[in-house]
Amino acid sequence: MKRNSKKYTISIICRLLKISRQGYYEFLHRKPSKRELHHEYLIKEIKRIYKEHKGRYGSPRIALQMYMEGIETNKKTIAKLMQKEGLVSIYYKKRKYKKVEKELRDYIRENILERQFKQEKTDKVLVSDITYVPCRDGTLYLTSYIDLSCRMLRSYKISTHMRKSVVIEPLINILKKKNMLGCIIHTDRGSQYRSYEYKELLEKNQIKHSMSKPGTPLDNAVIESFYKTVKVELINPNKNKTKAEMKVLLRNYLEDYYPKKRIHTSLGMTPYKYEQILLSNS
Repeated sequence: MKRNSKKYTISIICRLLKISRQGYYEFLHRKPSKRELHHEYLIKEIKRIYKEHKGRYGSPRIALQMYMEGIETNKKTIAKLMQKEGLVSIYYKKRKYKKVEKELRDYIRENILERQFKQEKTDKVLVSDITYVPCRDGTLYLTSYIDLSCRMLRSYKISTHMRKSVVIEPLINILKKKNMLGCIIHTDRGSQYRSYEYKELLEKNQIKHSMSKPGTPLDNAVIESFYKTVKVELINPNKNKTKAEMKVLLRNYLEDYYPKKRIHTSLGMTPYKYEQILLSNS
């Protein structure tokens, strides 16, 4: 009786919403989108900062602190999420925060790479980006730096957050091994890459920073293609794995299989082998 009653209720709902029962069940069981996952992460960080400052921070200050921590966001999104969660600063009143907004947009660089993805010399142009890695018990974030000349993965970091350290630490690891003087690093305009610490690290090592134009993923097509490969071959088939299990799989794939065993179609051989040829000819 209860089961029939439930079916009847669902039928009424579908009729009122003018949708099919199949569409209703697909909606119930659909997986969260990339945007929804990011908003879940932002809400968690908003609550952390709000609690840390005992409710004194409104959306502009929370957005600024997130920016300083390297978390991709903006004041408008934070305001909407805070309103959704019922979080209001104890000092709330209408004010203009032009200075805050200026600081959030402050560090932007031109696209000097201009999609010149074919490079002949190693360690001259690197591309970088961050991607989501869904797991059974949450989300990981993968940051990668790829050498355009041979498609070798120079460094990477697997994180449980998206603060600025996710792009700074793997770059520091590269700088410990290589002299990148005069190198170009191309990225998108994410707040992690716009942080003052990242800017200072590049300037200290005389590295040029190139940024994609807004809404143009083709400006960084090589690393977009790399992440598509990683997702199809490793991440998507293993979404049921825990974060700990996924980290092991990623390390094995990124450090051994992708550079040394997998033939790269544009190179006709593995990235490692192609790099050896470039070095022997230099």
